[in-house]
Amino acid sequence: MNNLLKTSLHQTHINSKAKLVPFAGWEMPIQYSSILSECKAVRNQSGIFDVSHMGRFYISGNDASLALDKILSVNPFIIEEGQGKYNVICNQNGGIIDDAIVYKINDKKFLLIPNASNADTIHEWIIDNTKELDFNIDVVTKNTAMIALQGPTSTTILNNIFSELPKIRRFRFIQTKYKDKNVIIARTGYTGENGFEIILDNDISQNFWELLLKNGATECGLGARDVLRLEAALALHGNEITVKTNPFEAQLSRFVELDRENYIVNNTLNNIKSQELSKKLIGFEIQGRKIARSHNIIKDDNNNIIGEVTSGTYSPTLNKSIGLGYISNKSLDINSEITIEIRSKNILAKIIKIPFYKRSN
Repeated sequence: MNNLLKTSLHQTHINSKAKLVPFAGWEMPIQYSSILSECKAVRNQSGIFDVSHMGRFYISGNDASLALDKILSVNPFIIEEGQGKYNVICNQNGGIIDDAIVYKINDKKFLLIPNASNADTIHEWIIDNTKELDFNIDVVTKNTAMIALQGPTSTTILNNIFSELPKIRRFRFIQTKYKDKNVIIARTGYTGENGFEIILDNDISQNFWELLLKNGATECGLGARDVLRLEAALALHGNEITVKTNPFEAQLSRFVELDRENYIVNNTLNNIKSQELSKKLIGFEIQGRKIARSHNIIKDDNNNIIGEVTSGTYSPTLNKSIGLGYISNKSLDINSEITIEIRSKNILAKIIKIPFYKRSN
């Protein structure tokens, strides 16, 4: 793992005896105690995740809004200052290159958070499609840390640290100070739980991480994060969304704002939207303890192949085996029985409504 990038919290993970694995070119903690106990901590109290491997691009200049209007599936001109928006970034065929969150600091400055594995691709995609515009991209991924604090006690924990922290609405963010350094606190996350994502300088990240622990947070790895996001039926790039998947198939149409003159894939997506989709994303639960894995075949009750699994796991919150997958659009609906081929055996399952888990208010 000598060639892997390391976040500023790397030594903290070693000190906590985390299991470290390669992930998107970084050495990252997959778990500390156990995936199950870490999931439980997030659902019942709060957990913290090092997500510093995620890309962080400041996009600023006179044409910053116009540049993003060409690239993002949402309209940056109508995003409010202090607001974040989930979006997808599509190629000329309408396939999803990545999903991301964009935060609007002001009309001439935005923060874009792409996935770690796609950050370089997104950087190139923006540059290649906005060459005539007046703006800059400042990549601060390696200069900053990003910590996700997720769970029902997350607000209390932050209030203990920031005595005058204002209430932050969902998908809003504030800029504040910690140890005289700039900090961004966004009420966003990838667990289906109430929580925050905090961006801060590398040199204060270990101190802040330890302070979160002292205030009751549990260290969590990327293994728990994947289980939690699947319980909430949140898409993972490379699984539910790929360049071979369009936003309408992936049930992400609410994050696509069309009929924008500058949007470079507007016509392509309008055309896709007007046609009948060939496949649709479904959620399913398996009878018994078998776990479906990506690319497992999905069959109907007549043993006809109708699709394949994209993600599967055992849900500790719901105490059952769950998964997501694509099936042909004309096939089955909610409560229909299906089978999943797992290790050459047909395992009975049922299509159910997603998300599997939804937090109580």
